[in-house]
Amino acid sequence: MKKTIFRIGTFVLAVVLLAGCVLCGCGQKKGTTINGIPLQEFTIIYGEDQPDYVLRAANYIQSQVLERTGIELTVAEASSGTFDHVIAVGECPHATAQALDARLEGVQIGFLADENHVAMDGNYFAIAAAAYYFVETYIPGKAFSSEVPKELKIYDPITEKPKNYILLIGDGMGQNHTRIFEKMDVTAEDVSDGEDLFYGYLLPNQGLITTNSLSGTTDSAAAATALASGYKTHNGFVGLDSTWQPVQSLTELAGSLSMATAVMSTESRKGATPAGFSAHAKDRGDDEAIAQTQVELTSTYGTLIQCGTYNVSDKELDQVLQLLGDNKKGFFLMYEEAHIDKFSHSNDLDGMWQRVLNFNQAIGRFMEYAFYNPDTMVLITADHETGGLSSDFVYHSDGHTPAEVQIFAYGKGTDHFHNCIRDNTEIPKFIAACWGVEDFGQ
Repeated sequence: MKKTIFRIGTFVLAVVLLAGCVLCGCGQKKGTTINGIPLQEFTIIYGEDQPDYVLRAANYIQSQVLERTGIELTVAEASSGTFDHVIAVGECPHATAQALDARLEGVQIGFLADENHVAMDGNYFAIAAAAYYFVETYIPGKAFSSEVPKELKIYDPITEKPKNYILLIGDGMGQNHTRIFEKMDVTAEDVSDGEDLFYGYLLPNQGLITTNSLSGTTDSAAAATALASGYKTHNGFVGLDSTWQPVQSLTELAGSLSMATAVMSTESRKGATPAGFSAHAKDRGDDEAIAQTQVELTSTYGTLIQCGTYNVSDKELDQVLQLLGDNKKGFFLMYEEAHIDKFSHSNDLDGMWQRVLNFNQAIGRFMEYAFYNPDTMVLITADHETGGLSSDFVYHSDGHTPAEVQIFAYGKGTDHFHNCIRDNTEIPKFIAACWGVEDFGQ
């Protein structure tokens, strides 16, 4: 009888102690701390008038913390109140956050903590990489005790073996086109993300690309064929080699490997660049042949061909990326901004500037995706230069030129393009080799 009473008493005591732990915030959440502070005591803050990607980073941290720990943190503008413990995202009127200013280069990310606060930063859209790094490093599970360094730490974004591949092409975009931000006043533009430089210059790997076709100075059709297939061909040919034989594109190769595929452009789907990644025709003007082979592509591989929208919205880009990202084998996406070329043909500097700015917006969105999904590679290049644009931003031609164009690259292995000059056919060969296909192209 005494043993029974003792056991009941012990059980009741254990229940009381457990209840006490729950009431005082112990138990499961006892170990859920950052720098010794219970996680639930933090507020995620961001600065007033910050670009959209800063708020998205703050919301990302909030959603990931909730998913991993069950704790829902508040997201608030820094000026909306006084907070005992904060996770500061981006530039904020907060001493810890301000200590990070001007300390970062390119897409580096930085972290700093004091007794009560944590701050993170990254240039422009690189704040997404900081948010991802913070969650992966300091929110490892349901219960934890993390220590954010109290001395400034600067890191490169997390990168993994690529599964997703994004190739971005600015049609007609030469080396001086990407410098147009030096001349134009971005503060006069209605730009949500506050760009004041071409985003490619932030990326760690940068080089040059030669563009000539078998006809000499290339047109967009031959350049697209080279970028898509690794084959040099004559001007006017779409997806054909010099003997008029169809050549496999990266889109077709990716589809054959069960990857999701998409071809996007601000030009119509029959335009030279989207056609080069989705069709085969002896003449870039043969709309019937292009349309027929595009139908064959979509029916065989389910390729999404989404073209002809002059201003592609963030929502459209997000929807396509979400659709492609659902594929477990990964995806290949080609996106073209077509009108840099068109305005350069007419030597319209202001029109060209607007399209480079539009392209830059899209690049920022794709880079955000890559930072939140570090198994993603991003390559930015051009098919050729148009207009002979000089360093003082004067056009000297109304046609294409043989000038080398740039390549900006991000992701594991893309140092292949850094500080060197390569031919445009090497881009698809490089991507195919990443997929294990070493004999792709000419």
